[in-house]
Amino acid sequence: MHKLIPIFFLSILISVHSQDTNKKGLSDDYKDHFMIGTIYHGAVLGNDNQNPNQKKEFEITNREFNAITAENCMKPMYLIDENGAYDFEESDAFVAYAQSNGLTIIGHTLVWKNSAPDWFFKGDDGKVVSRDVLIQRLEAYIETVVTRYKGKIAYWDVVNEAVDIFRTKDGQKYAKLKPTPWHDIIGDDYIKIAYEAAHRADPDCKLLYNDFNMYQKEKIDFIIAMVKNLRAQGVPIHGIGSQGHMFMQHPLLEEVEYWLKACSEANIPLHITEMDISVLPNAWKHKGASVEDRFDLAAEFNPYSKGVPERVLKQQARRYKALFKLFLKYSSNIERVTFWGVWDGNSWRNYLPMQGRTDYPLLFDRNFKKKPAYHALKALVNKDD
Repeated sequence: MHKLIPIFFLSILISVHSQDTNKKGLSDDYKDHFMIGTIYHGAVLGNDNQNPNQKKEFEITNREFNAITAENCMKPMYLIDENGAYDFEESDAFVAYAQSNGLTIIGHTLVWKNSAPDWFFKGDDGKVVSRDVLIQRLEAYIETVVTRYKGKIAYWDVVNEAVDIFRTKDGQKYAKLKPTPWHDIIGDDYIKIAYEAAHRADPDCKLLYNDFNMYQKEKIDFIIAMVKNLRAQGVPIHGIGSQGHMFMQHPLLEEVEYWLKACSEANIPLHITEMDISVLPNAWKHKGASVEDRFDLAAEFNPYSKGVPERVLKQQARRYKALFKLFLKYSSNIERVTFWGVWDGNSWRNYLPMQGRTDYPLLFDRNFKKKPAYHALKALVNKDD
């Protein structure tokens, strides 16, 4: 009789495993359209707090997503210190986790003015380094990091947020490369140099240019022209990453469609790289303000500190559905949509642009439960649900 006990328990394990593998996540629903990704928060969050919910985040990620981006652990300020010493502990853990769970890996990001240590641009004398020295440092950094993960990372966000909108004296908007230490010291071709270095380090990796606010006509037109020009020179840029940090009413759907259509007509593959929809008022003009210090701002810009009404979540679901309808319309040119977070309790929207707010921008709530937006996106491609 005792010989039957292991068989009995084995059948239970097989049954449980079968139930687990039959759970259909969001990435399964969209497998015929584009990848559905999320981010790896890591052990330390962007606000420098420890992450106590990593295990639960992994559980949801393994079930729902098939691509994953490094939120912070692959940015230069996290990888290399002022003495030039590298610390790959967290980035190695990220890659190992993603590989063990069959997730497509996106490295983020190699060149970004907000994440490069100040010493990168200075010599021992504290003065700005020469163009040649900075190019050498840039190429050495990219070679070290990209080579370490060669063959493991499918996509790299090589250059991040290099373009901005400016105005002429008479108020006309136009786009150009923004002033950054990279641009100021090296010049326009720092972008070309970065992509060529990344390609040398891993010729099989697909390289993306990533930026925000591409709903602005001037910006997306400039970026497409820039990518086309670099490609014409033989520079390996394989796609555009367009951040999807949105609000309930902004940007307008026709503005979103303009950038999707423009990339499609240019035959440049598109990735929606940082998708979330804030339910809070737009507070970017108060960037850096703290709710704790600015109580006059707290009520206006943090209306749901004690919970969000169901009507707001349903409105958010309609907004997500409308945007994903557009993504599906242009899905032949969209390779991936990545949510910038797993659940509401762990989103950058809670501490930027203003500290101390309570936002609800993602598909899972603070109890890790599926929100109306999640169900809306599933229903969009599952007509029988």
